[in-house]
Amino acid sequence: MARPVKYDRDQVVDLATRQFWEDGFAACDVETLTRALGLNRHSLYKSFGGKAGLFHDALEHYLDLVTAPYLMLLERGAGLDDIVAYFDIATRPAKGDGPEAIAELDPRGCLIANTAVEIGRSDPEVAAIVDRYYDRVERGFAGLVMRGQASGSIRSDIDPDATARWLLLTSQGLSVSARMGRADPGLAAIVRAALAPPAHIPLSEKDCR
Repeated sequence: MARPVKYDRDQVVDLATRQFWEDGFAACDVETLTRALGLNRHSLYKSFGGKAGLFHDALEHYLDLVTAPYLMLLERGAGLDDIVAYFDIATRPAKGDGPEAIAELDPRGCLIANTAVEIGRSDPEVAAIVDRYYDRVERGFAGLVMRGQASGSIRSDIDPDATARWLLLTSQGLSVSARMGRADPGLAAIVRAALAPPAHIPLSEKDCR
């Protein structure tokens, strides 16, 4: 009787996440996965239900690994400075591939945004993962806007929910910009100018409006 293949499941999911992030779902075939992960096809299907099941696990792992710092900033922040910090962090050049680089712009873009574009609503489980993340980000932005309005750091004449949707769409646009190598390091200043009360906008930014 053949011995069962031993492997570290968490390590396999982490490696798969990076492979999907690099190649996308469609371009990452089973042969590429098994070779990169050191698994045979039998183990892939028995443990993960195949490529699609592994991809679902990879998306969840990505959310835990990469998006956690962003969500923490949104959900624990106090107002405008934290929104600006979010975009400031998101437009820094990527450095390395370890945990210290997870909150910096990656030329692979955002795996969630890439997946939303590639797969859309064709896989209900993928759509549920993407929706859950986007809903949480949008709620985080809305909460930050409301806290900023209460403290006076954000304009009182804007709707928190509509502004949160704009911020979400803007942040996901960074993923496309990253893939194209065209991320704008001045985006944080633009967001500040759009949300700050007039008295809080530096003179140089007022002159550009």
